[in-house]
Amino acid sequence: MAYNQILSDFIFTPVNTLPKELMEPRLRSEVFEEIYKDSETLNAFRRLSPEEQEALIEFCMGNRGLKVSYDPFFQKLFNVDTHPERLSRLISAILKQPVKIKRILPREGTRFSNNSSLMIMDVLVELSDGSLINVEIQKHGYYFPIQRSFCYGSDLLVRQYLQLRDSLGEKFTYNKMRPVFVIVLMDNSPKEFAQHPNTFLHRSHFSFDSELEMENLLNFIFVPLDIFRKMSHNEIGELEAWLYFLGSDNPFHIEQVIRKFPFFKELYQEIIDFRYHPKGVDWYVF
Repeated sequence: MAYNQILSDFIFTPVNTLPKELMEPRLRSEVFEEIYKDSETLNAFRRLSPEEQEALIEFCMGNRGLKVSYDPFFQKLFNVDTHPERLSRLISAILKQPVKIKRILPREGTRFSNNSSLMIMDVLVELSDGSLINVEIQKHGYYFPIQRSFCYGSDLLVRQYLQLRDSLGEKFTYNKMRPVFVIVLMDNSPKEFAQHPNTFLHRSHFSFDSELEMENLLNFIFVPLDIFRKMSHNEIGELEAWLYFLGSDNPFHIEQVIRKFPFFKELYQEIIDFRYHPKGVDWYVF
């Protein structure tokens, strides 16, 4: 299978009939009319491969779903400036405690040496209590996710330290430091996670062999969405609803989520709306 076809199938996945309140199919001719009426959209469309063009057409027609966990679309749906409550609710469900986002931080990272590469983070936010959280979406889990996550987490601690030191000056003490969290959602997780087929949420735990108890500032949470999809969930809470929203385009799951949590209908509708605005879909994700 050609690389472009594989990429197309990853971003736009085939689905069955969507729930009636979301399903508004379009004719192929209507989609082409939308594309051809705008020269910028048409030129961008022509730059796509035939496989990518067909994938986009089928998506706009309603014959294919959309991978919400694909980074550009995640960024649109969880824009903190326009919908801060969405990311707050997602993080609250994962941490199992209510959180409120104070602000989104610049994505550029810290260089640990002159020759080191620049770290790029997906979504980096500061909570109202000063904690920092990096939420990362991975299409394919890395072979050594914990090593990479330690680098990200260390960068968060350094960011917080420098900010506090500069703002507090001589009043700075290390007990002013707040916990940092690296949350990694993986659409396809590494083989290590397959050894735990009945667990879809992995939280790090800090301990001493002497059972000495001290606060841990560096925390990791891994969410293998592929394992979550394979598990049966007879009753779903808000966490399961979020993971279905991020990791599944199965119409049955969508109907479950909307019925249990009507809040999600607005988010699903925004995905459907992409079909009517081809220019709104980030062409440069291919």
